[in-house]
Amino acid sequence: MARMQIEGLCKGWDFPVIDRLDLTVEEGEFFVIVGPSGIGKTTLLRLIAGLETANAGRIAIGDQDITALPPYKRPVAMTFESYALYPHLSVFENIASPLRARRMDTAAIRAAVNEVAELLRIEALLDSRPGEISGGQKQRTALGRTLVAKPRVFLLDEPISHLDAKIRHELRQQFHSLEELRRVATLYVTHDYSEALSLGDRIGVMGRGGLVQVGSAREVFMRPRTLFVAEHLGQPAINAVAAHIGGEGADLHVRAGNSGFGFPIGGTRAAALSGARHARVTVGIRPQHIKVLRNGEDAPGHHVIEGHVEIYEALGANGVLVADAGGISLTALTSPEHAFAHGQPVRLALRTDAVFYFDSETGDNLLL
Repeated sequence: MARMQIEGLCKGWDFPVIDRLDLTVEEGEFFVIVGPSGIGKTTLLRLIAGLETANAGRIAIGDQDITALPPYKRPVAMTFESYALYPHLSVFENIASPLRARRMDTAAIRAAVNEVAELLRIEALLDSRPGEISGGQKQRTALGRTLVAKPRVFLLDEPISHLDAKIRHELRQQFHSLEELRRVATLYVTHDYSEALSLGDRIGVMGRGGLVQVGSAREVFMRPRTLFVAEHLGQPAINAVAAHIGGEGADLHVRAGNSGFGFPIGGTRAAALSGARHARVTVGIRPQHIKVLRNGEDAPGHHVIEGHVEIYEALGANGVLVADAGGISLTALTSPEHAFAHGQPVRLALRTDAVFYFDSETGDNLLL
């Protein structure tokens, strides 16, 4: 079995980068860790690979405790963001390098490299050197070197983050279809939320010291435990508005300071938030839950806010509009066929049943 278990992993003492982290990645599972740059994602991979030493904790793969093993004895393979290819070697020799290190038979090496090259569609590149191929081809070469090693755990460190959009999409599709990744445990780190939601069987959002929420992509996106999680899943980013909850009885409303921005809290949400009356909160509103109304259009079940356009970007599949709504800037997604001019009046329909409410001090989701 290739299950990977991490228990109480620590790196650093006074200000630990990794602080008592626990994680289990099952055999055949593609687990994605998402989080901002510099939060410790790569450090976690390097600890698993043995390239850095943990101050405390345990790492096991199956029944084997690998915590104290040197890197070359660990049944893991890591693909780096920078490719880390040998510039003086051909694509073939780069892919073959872990097998050469094991002193495998030449015929067996050639068969294994050819199999991986065919899988990744780089057979025609085997005689080329890294300086002669594209970024996407270099990434496939680095991935091939990882696959050919046939480890029990794959570690992928932002492997496609700096490639162009077309190649990123193509490689994401390839990750979905590679059977080799379904025979092992795979840990993939990225700062790109769309990669996390697209690829992960489960995802983990990494904050200071460790994972702050783990679950399915849908679960974490729809039910973020904290404002930090909500802010790191979604593009454009969630609208976060400092506000307070007022009203009496079941008649609750949200108001943002002395601005003109506010809306009623209805139904079950009013009952759930009754204990937070007069509390300061951060209201979280995803851009896709704000509809820009056309002239005369109604929006039953929504709260309509008047505003005017500050910024509009046409992005092909949709548009991104930033509007001043009563002194608060709100970002909304729009249909691609509509264009907006700076200063143009707009009516924004807010889905109040999709609003998040976070404690202004702790950042905790008040509805969970």
